[in-house]
Amino acid sequence: MTGITQKFVSLNISTIHSSVKIADGTHSPVVGNGVVQATPSLTLTDDLYVPRVTVSHLSISQFTKIK
Repeated sequence: MTGITQKFVSLNISTIHSSVKIADGTHSPVVGNGVVQATPSLTLTDDLYVPRVTVSHLSISQFTKIK
């Protein structure tokens, strides 16, 4: 999840607005999702675009999911 559009290599803006609870305890709308190239060897798919998130942070589940 990130609020930094430049982190996305592919971003799909959505008109279906869900929300997530952010660090300060408030809810913020999810505006889209896409692909973030975190490192040359790590691609995160379905990363959420949440404009109120001012820093980039990654979901641990992206690293722990077994496919």
